[in-house]
Amino acid sequence: MIGIREALVGPEIVADRSILREHAVLVRDGTIEAIVPIAQLPSDVAVRDIGPGTLSAGLIDIHTHGAAGRSFNEGDATANRTALAALLRAGVTTVLPTLASAPIDDIERALDRIAAVAGEATLPNTPGAHLEGPYFADAQRGAQDPMSLRVPSDGSVDRLLHHADSIRMISFAPELPGAIELTERLVARNIVAAAGHSDGRDEDLLACQRAGLSHVIHVFSGQSTTTRRGAWREPGMLEATLASDGLTVEMIGDGKHLPTTLMRLAYRCLEGRLCLVSDSTPGAGMPNGSSYRMGGMEYVVEDGVGMTQDRLSFGGSTTLISGMVPIVISALGIGVADAIAMVTSIPAGAARLSNVGRIAKGFQADFALFDGQLRIRAVALAGRWQ
Repeated sequence: MIGIREALVGPEIVADRSILREHAVLVRDGTIEAIVPIAQLPSDVAVRDIGPGTLSAGLIDIHTHGAAGRSFNEGDATANRTALAALLRAGVTTVLPTLASAPIDDIERALDRIAAVAGEATLPNTPGAHLEGPYFADAQRGAQDPMSLRVPSDGSVDRLLHHADSIRMISFAPELPGAIELTERLVARNIVAAAGHSDGRDEDLLACQRAGLSHVIHVFSGQSTTTRRGAWREPGMLEATLASDGLTVEMIGDGKHLPTTLMRLAYRCLEGRLCLVSDSTPGAGMPNGSSYRMGGMEYVVEDGVGMTQDRLSFGGSTTLISGMVPIVISALGIGVADAIAMVTSIPAGAARLSNVGRIAKGFQADFALFDGQLRIRAVALAGRWQ
């Protein structure tokens, strides 16, 4: 109710990189007022005991194509609601619905349908879509539809930017014709410019970074690596990413896309700038053998991950981002607070979201409550428990 001041007690609290015990979170009108020791709670505050476990800020997934059998590429409001509801049940309170490469008409229709459900009180926050494509290198397309790939210089950017208010991020290959101009146009419209599915060299990434590119999608996936020209070694996108300064970088932490050694390498190079993304698909939550579509491509769930029909490429993940938290804790040997930062404050920074991703004064009261095995017990949107 409006004006009610409530203190959440019971679990330990992840506040930035610290774990607080015997503390309470004060919430009023959907906003966090403070974190205080329970012994110092004001006498007039209503106390809500939400039980044991670990309380974090609501999780943020900036790269997810869907869940529960539905895709954001469908261009259907019901599909969007179904996928977003599944993400919310998994503790995700802020989402960049992600569109795989598709014909421009289909992308525009999908953007309109995403905007149509944005702001619905029972769904996660959707500050804008993430367009994963269509400006990608064919050699690094992975599971992207080859028939939908384009170059930024072909004039189609104008059509997409008619929907700029509905777009938060666009990922593209920095070596393609028109990529630097695209970067500049995105930065001018406050859209995050991100590198991905690239067969370029380190100088291509640096050139776009100088123009304002600030993010790289799924490290080790869809990235060129070192090649030789005679005796000379030329670093690719992977090495440029790992050696970068200032860029935020995604990692798919499902334990399928990357073996432990590669996850550890990424973390050692990019700690503090490395965030987890689910790259989830309609296959998330579906059993092995289930088939699903994104854009013009069909995929299958096999061994707990999405695969192309020829089994030559991963077709996104079937693990939602909350399920990745215990995986990376084990793989990286890090604590809960550091893992939680990878699904809250770091992706918030990558997507330039200023009022979510932390349990701190003035932030939206979005919460994920984990049990002792780091499974989601409950979730709150703007102080409303779902």
